[in-house]
Amino acid sequence: MNIEFAGLIALGILVAVLFFIMMLRDQEVAKKLSIYEKIIEDLNHEHHQLSKEIQNLSKSNDFDLEAFRTEVAQQVAFEVQNSLTPIIQSIKEIDEIMQTFQDEQTNRIDALEHRTKEKNFSQINNTESNEKTIISQYKSGKSEAMIAKDLRIGIGEVDLILKLANLK
Repeated sequence: MNIEFAGLIALGILVAVLFFIMMLRDQEVAKKLSIYEKIIEDLNHEHHQLSKEIQNLSKSNDFDLEAFRTEVAQQVAFEVQNSLTPIIQSIKEIDEIMQTFQDEQTNRIDALEHRTKEKNFSQINNTESNEKTIISQYKSGKSEAMIAKDLRIGIGEVDLILKLANLK
């Protein structure tokens, strides 16, 4: 019974400690809530005073709310225009630079295409002249290796041309 009694006392102490911790937490939360309530109350009071002031100013002849709004809108538009003008100018300059670059690239591509067409045309003519040269040199007695070396082409190409000409 002694152990059971000690267990009950320990359980009672545990419950008392938990109850005490809960009470402390509750007091902290209550303090925070009272601070928040005071802040909200002050803000509501300030809002009410400002609303009364705005109503009094709008009713008086000294202050024209619409004129003030118009003036503020004009000032905002002026400031926005002043801040955007340099940006717009920079964008236009960048656009001009990009257009110039694009034109240069287009001209380069056109020049490359023109050179490619010229090379393809010269290669066709060069191949026809190589065929005639290969055939004439082979008939004059030169070997395939010598012809390939003179014309700076492969032996296989020389051999192919000779076979197509029925000389081999």
